[in-house]
Amino acid sequence: MEIVHNRCGACFKAMDGEREVGILQYSIDNGTMNIFHTFVEPDMRGRGIASEMTARAEAFAKEEGLKTVATCSYAAAKLK
Repeated sequence: MEIVHNRCGACFKAMDGEREVGILQYSIDNGTMNIFHTFVEPDMRGRGIASEMTARAEAFAKEEGLKTVATCSYAAAKLK
């Protein structure tokens, strides 16, 4: 499993070989990164994929000096 950051596409993707099995989408505005969507394919759930994408997004925001918020309910629960 590889987590890939697509900065131009404002997302993190979970890749299982060539297959995209998860995505986390965000936006950046006025120094704040908002995580607004996470999704993991049903057959891949329960493996910590969404958690890892959220952690990577949070680390990216910290590296960039951005505040992190989440309007995605999953990410909001993880960021608490």
